[in-house]
Amino acid sequence: MTTDAPAERKWGRFEAPAVPDDEPRLRVDPAGPPARLTRAIITSAWQYVLAGSLLRTLYNVTSVLLPVAVGKLIDSVVAPAVDGASAREIAGPLAGWTGALIALYVLMNLGFRFGGRLGWYGVQRAHYELSQYTLKRVLDERDLGTAAHPPGRLLSLTTSDTFQACQAIYVTIYPPGEMIGLLAAAAVLFWVHPALGIGVVLVLPVVLGLMHLAAHPLRRRGKDEQAGLADAAAEAADLVAGFRVVQGLHAQRTATDRYRKVSQDALRASLAARSVEAAFGGASAAIGNLFAAVVTIGAALLAFGGHITVGQVVMVSSIAITLIGPLDALISVQGEIWAMSQASAERVLDLLATPRKTTGPATDAPGRDEEPALEFRGLALTDGTVLDGRVAPGEFVVLDLPHADRGALGDLLALRAAPATGEITFAGLPLAEHSSVRWRERALIAPHTPALLPGTVLDNVRATGDEPVPADAARAALEAAALAAAELPDGYDTAVGYGGWQLSGGQRQRIALARAVAADPELLVLDEPTTSVDAVTEHAIATAVRACRAGRTTLVLTSAPAFRAVADRVITVRRETRIDV
Repeated sequence: MTTDAPAERKWGRFEAPAVPDDEPRLRVDPAGPPARLTRAIITSAWQYVLAGSLLRTLYNVTSVLLPVAVGKLIDSVVAPAVDGASAREIAGPLAGWTGALIALYVLMNLGFRFGGRLGWYGVQRAHYELSQYTLKRVLDERDLGTAAHPPGRLLSLTTSDTFQACQAIYVTIYPPGEMIGLLAAAAVLFWVHPALGIGVVLVLPVVLGLMHLAAHPLRRRGKDEQAGLADAAAEAADLVAGFRVVQGLHAQRTATDRYRKVSQDALRASLAARSVEAAFGGASAAIGNLFAAVVTIGAALLAFGGHITVGQVVMVSSIAITLIGPLDALISVQGEIWAMSQASAERVLDLLATPRKTTGPATDAPGRDEEPALEFRGLALTDGTVLDGRVAPGEFVVLDLPHADRGALGDLLALRAAPATGEITFAGLPLAEHSSVRWRERALIAPHTPALLPGTVLDNVRATGDEPVPADAARAALEAAALAAAELPDGYDTAVGYGGWQLSGGQRQRIALARAVAADPELLVLDEPTTSVDAVTEHAIATAVRACRAGRTTLVLTSAPAFRAVADRVITVRRETRIDV
């Protein structure tokens, strides 16, 4: 018996998809204004926006009709009972209006619970897709885009700011229902007495205007607060990442003072925003309650004149109190959410619009030359240095460069930058014309600063691709990197911890080197792989790596004598003299 496999569900009803959809709902134009991004976010979740808005409208309208039912119950049941009506006479109205109260309570509860929940679903869906856009930009294979954005700032942008930008959906779900609720309240008050309805219609715009003016400082403070928090996060991330360097330079006090200043600036911005928010909350509550009091007093005066009943007084006073919530939400909550979402949208667009450094078509073709040689032709680096040279397949070559040039060349080989002058070719094609995926399958550009993953030492060395390398190959690579099991507390099963910071710099560097060797790429580029070890260990590593890489192309960016001694060739740069005319 055979069974059909269940169809893949790209979009769960109430959960984010496991992988991005082939046809994303959210379309982002990085060059557009924040308002356009906000429209795109709202459009991407239009089903949730529509359903949530309708349910919130149901909640607001039933909130207005509930006092009407209470007032009618008083006039048709309580008042007649006080005047001596029999139980039979009031039984019908009692059952009818009690049923109406129950039905209104049920509808109000449904609208309140599920209207907000659908809005939350819409925000989560839009946040998921916008996060994919920002992460794709941050993790762009050809340009990480981190030059203008420190890691801490990128973390804030891809998490907090994307979520804040998507909260603009709430502004389209709640205000329509609140406005319809206010209109329904005005209609009911007009039905009770025309003077009440006309008075509310005339006074309501004044109340909204006053609350809008009171909310203006809050929006400005909110934007300053977001910027301050992002700067503090960036500073904290940079401090943690470079803590060992700071410690080695004995600059802990300077780094601490710098972070303290940024943190205090963020704290002052937050406190200022909270102070303004508290002041605005008090002002808006005072305005709303004053409005409700005026409406109630007007109803009482009409009742004393015999124009409306006691039940209608209760009805009017209850509706007046009900109006405070929508008024406060329209101005304070929605105004604040809108201001924060626009500020975050602007910051997200700034990241997405960061210019990429590399351009040009990419191809998976092997190139005009079938021989996978790496060539540098008139490649201008920094300070007037020019690199020319060729690394043939299977060669072990040392490239002796100044420190600044090594970083520049690493960015070029990792496709994070494009040559300003000259070119780098592989298999006869410029690197910019190679598919980034295919390039990374053939070449490994090992960074100078090692990055370790959570897990054991052996796990880190085995983590070289979709499938981990065999444990025996990983151990052999660790031995080639001169990291013996006896040197570690639990051998190769020693847990490296977060970032491996409890290990020494030399141990971290050798683990990263072993991982690069174990990956066994067609082309391996190492950037100063032994700066944290002694001369004897460096010589052993150079000899072992040379033996492990026999028949494979290896380029080592270093001036270390140990690598120069085992290299097939050493390439140096030439310096061009610039003459200003």
